[in-house]
Amino acid sequence: MRKQMVALLAGAMLLMATSAMATVVNSSGGGNGSEQNMQQILNSITSGGTSNVNAFTDFIKDPSDALWTTGGVGISSATMIVEIAGWAGTNNFGIYDSSNISNKAELFNGAASTGSKVSLTFGSYAGGNNLAVVNMNTFAYSLYNFGSETFGFYFNNTKDTFLSDTSKNADQYDHMVAYQGTGQNVKIPPAATFTPWLANEYVLGFEDTFGGGDHDYNDMVLMVESVAPVPEPGTMMLLGLGMLGMAVYGKRRMNKEA
Repeated sequence: MRKQMVALLAGAMLLMATSAMATVVNSSGGGNGSEQNMQQILNSITSGGTSNVNAFTDFIKDPSDALWTTGGVGISSATMIVEIAGWAGTNNFGIYDSSNISNKAELFNGAASTGSKVSLTFGSYAGGNNLAVVNMNTFAYSLYNFGSETFGFYFNNTKDTFLSDTSKNADQYDHMVAYQGTGQNVKIPPAATFTPWLANEYVLGFEDTFGGGDHDYNDMVLMVESVAPVPEPGTMMLLGLGMLGMAVYGKRRMNKEA
């Protein structure tokens, strides 16, 4: 029994360590240094020009950023900060149904640019649909039917589609990093004033090349509001078992010593 508990705890610790080492954000900015790196992008939207979020260490570790949900009652939204990919005119971005990854809702297409904003709301709509996506610049809307209100983010460069769930990417590389707000003031186009970057707001950065590319994660950067990551079931179960094992083992030792 003791060996089983130790094995569970070791497995949980190994999983955490592996996830923590899985993603590296390139500090050179586009491989040859010709582009802003993620830290410079975060600094550029921050009041005072220096973000207290470290772009190279403060992203949510895999697999904790794989799946997401909206932040309770109300409207969630996404605003594009910058897109500097070579094929920006044909890229598209959106969310996919966690119960069917081929079921997608597009949020931004190649016509989107800095300051483009969309809202997404789960509810009850015509035709049995439960998701409405509204372009906040043109007020055009689209309806979708998702199997649940749990979703992932996707990025498509016309050749390859990359998902926020790394395990479902064909190349098994992490193509998205997510940074949680810490309260520091930021200004996201088209806003004219600085407002706090809240804990339910995340900046997402994408790497657009199969096989990991240059790991800059600056090919499309945007902010999503009123969302929250969903704990990965396998990880939570393993961690829970490990903690339970520690508690039981500790109690047995106390009983023996008594």
